[in-house]
Formats: sequence, structure tokens, C-alpha cells
Amino acid sequence: MKNSRARFFEFLKRWGSRLLFVPPLLVGVVVAVWIVGNRPQPELEVADEASRMLRVIEVPVVDVLPKLVGYGTATPGQTWQAVAQVDGRIVEVHPELESGSFVSKDQVLLKIDPTEYQYAVAQLEAEIGQAKALIEELTRTEENLQASLKIERDALNVTQREMKRIEQLVARNATAQSEVDAQQRSVLTQQQRLQEQRSALNLLPARKQSQQANLELKQAQLAQAQLDLKHTEIRAPFDCRLGTVTLDVDQYVAAGQSLFEAYSNDLVEVEAQAPMREVRRLIHNPNGAAAFEEISMQRVRDIFNVQAIVEMASGDLPARWSARFMRVRESLDPQTRSLSLVVGVDDPYQQVVPGARPPLLQGTYCRVTLIGQPRRDQVIVPRHALHVGHVYVLDGEQRLRRQAVEVVFQQDEFAVIGSGLVGGETLVVSDPTPAIEGMLVEPLKDNPLRERLIADARGVDAGSSPPSQSLEKQPAEVGGQR
Repeated sequence: MKNSRARFFEFLKRWGSRLLFVPPLLVGVVVAVWIVGNRPQPELEVADEASRMLRVIEVPVVDVLPKLVGYGTATPGQTWQAVAQVDGRIVEVHPELESGSFVSKDQVLLKIDPTEYQYAVAQLEAEIGQAKALIEELTRTEENLQASLKIERDALNVTQREMKRIEQLVARNATAQSEVDAQQRSVLTQQQRLQEQRSALNLLPARKQSQQANLELKQAQLAQAQLDLKHTEIRAPFDCRLGTVTLDVDQYVAAGQSLFEAYSNDLVEVEAQAPMREVRRLIHNPNGAAAFEEISMQRVRDIFNVQAIVEMASGDLPARWSARFMRVRESLDPQTRSLSLVVGVDDPYQQVVPGARPPLLQGTYCRVTLIGQPRRDQVIVPRHALHVGHVYVLDGEQRLRRQAVEVVFQQDEFAVIGSGLVGGETLVVSDPTPAIEGMLVEPLKDNPLRERLIADARGVDAGSSPPSQSLEKQPAEVGGQR
């Protein structure tokens, strides 16, 4: 027992001073719990939603001028290949018969020795005169035979009447039978002479026909000889410019030999190639399909109804010419699968401006712009704003929305929208990647882009004059916005 007390007092002596801090600690814990439990709750602050700054434009509605650009090489509207049509030696050439020279219509460019062909004409003219003389002789012979035939017929009638009189006398025993026989011989002789006249007369038509055929043959030969004589002179068929010429006096040429080429001055054609899908936007066919018998080149021109501008594609000289649409080639290019449209520049040499616009020469590589009829009230967007069948627009709360669209066609830097937009929407023209549906956007209007887009759609850069008033239409209201 005493040992237990001793151990207890020894414990108090050792730990008593250390346990003195426990009560204050307990009091502090209680006070801290009370303060934490009774202090006011802090107010929650909601952080502002982050927004992205994107460039936007108001979707315009304009009259779109469809156009198409193709490239091709200038060729003359007419090319004349001078070919010798007769044999002979060249005896004369035009003083300007040189490569690149200009010659007028009907000018004699060269002469082939005509002596042989003049002889042939003279000989045939003589033979024709002879044939005509023979025909005239046969005509006179026919007239004479007709007269002789009438005389012989009358003589036969006389002998026949005499024969009847003698037969009556014999019947009355007034004359001898020998007189009857003699008169019979006279009748037969006269009949023979009449038959000879008839035979000679019957042969005359065949002889005249033979001579007439011979005359016509000689006349045809004369016409050919005169044509050959005419072909000894080679004349310019139209106002033209000469190509390569390598001829001179005393040179012998053979029939069928190619001599030189000449090119017309009044028309130059350019055959421009363009993809079929782009050609379609130029077609204007309000009357619908046509029967095959109604198809004509004028109908084709009416369907396209385009204005054409030809420019030098080299860029060395900014020359351009007004042109007219002429025709469409009959087939697609087998390599590029493109369609060839032919335009023509009238009087290219008369449009020359020294130092500014040279003549449109053969072989010039050209840029051809075809401008169709305006398409009214079209919704357009920049091409770079398209994202595989959709665009991004802003709603009334400036939040990003994805809008599906249908593209009618694309041209230059814009696209014509058929459905999905009606105009006036706020279109995002920046790249919104990553594009989060419903994200808040801070719009930044890009008015210069919109103005360039409208000018491009109106075709200001296609060589057409801007109209006196704007072609932009007032867009319809969309979602409370303009």
C-alpha cells in the first residue's frame, strides 16, 4: 500500500508541471471552434466568360456577274493556202510578195507563163467554129432535102396518075400492054428516088446530134482552157497578210504545189479552254430545251449570250480587245476534259494603238474573259469562309453557330449560296479553330473585305463599268439582325 502511494506521488512530482498546460489548450480549442462556426460566410464571385475576337461581315445580297477565264492561242479567222492549179514557169511576181506584207483583195500576186494555155484556147475556139459550121451545113442540107422530097413526091403523084390513065386505055383495048409496063417502071423509079430522099433526110438528125455533142464537148474544153488560163494569175481572195513566201521569177511550179499562205486581216479567233463545270454558269436558256431541228449557231449564241474580252497573257503589255462569242467546239479536249469556246476579235489591225496595243498576231497566247448575264439578288460569301458544306454565323447573343449551306457555284474569291443563308446574317470570316458551338465571340467587322467581295461579284475587275447605283440589295431580316 505504502509502495503504491509512493509511486503515485513520484508520478505527480515527475509529470505535474507538464500537465499544467492542458486546461488552457482545451479552452483555446473550444474558442476556435466557436469562432469558426459563427463567422459570416464569404460571398461567391462568378468569373467572367472568356470570348474570342473574330472577323465578321454582314452577308451581302448582290447582282452577280458570272464570268469565266480561259486561255488560248490567237489564230486568223481565215487562212488561204495558195496552191498552183496549173503547171508552168513563173513570169511575174507582185513587188510586195514577201513574208508579212499586206495585200489587198484581187491584187495579182504572181503570174505563170500563159502561152501554152492561150494556144489551147485559140485552138479550141477554132474547132468550135468548125463544129458550128458543120451544124449550119447540115441544117441547110436538111432544108434542101425537104424541098427535094416535096418535088419527088409531086413527081410520083404525076406518074401514078399517068399509070391509071394507061390502065384505063388498056381496058378499052386502046393501047398496048407494053405502055403499061413502061409506065410501071417509071412509077417504081420515082418511088426509089423518093425513098432515097427520105433516107437521106432521116440520117440528118443523128448527124446534127453528133455534131452538136462535139460542139458542146469543144465548148467545155474551151471553158476548161479559159479557166486554166485564168489560173495562170493568182490573186488575193481578200485583204490579207502574207505568210512565209519562197518564190521568185523563172521558178517552175507544178499543179497542186503549195506556194504560200495568207491570213485575213478582218478577224482573229481565239479558242479558249475551260472546265465544263465552270462553263455552266454562263448558260442562259430561258426557253428551255429545243428540238434538234431548231438548233442553230444563232440559238447557241443566244443561250450563252456573253460578252468577251481578250488580253495578252504574257503580261509584257497590258493590251485588251473587245471580242464576240462565235461558237463552241464539237468535242471535249481528250486530255484536260475541258470545253473549247471560240471568240473573235474584229478588225484587229484597225484597233492598233502604237506603244499601247499591238496587233493581235497569229500565235499570241491570250487570256479570254467571258462575261455572262447578271444573276439577280444572289447571296454571296467569301470562299475561305466555307467549311465543307457549312459556314459559321453569330446569333443574336454573339454566340457561334454552325449553318449548313448549298453552294450554287464558286467564282474568283466568292461563292454563290443557293440555300442556308438569305442575306444579312453575321458571317464569321476568320478561322474559328477550334470551333465550339455556342462559344461567345467578340465580332470585329471587316468592311474592306465586304466591299472587295461586292466589287468582285459585280465584275468590276472584268472590264465592265460599275453601274451608276449600287447593285447590292437590302438583305432580309434574319433573327432580329440586318
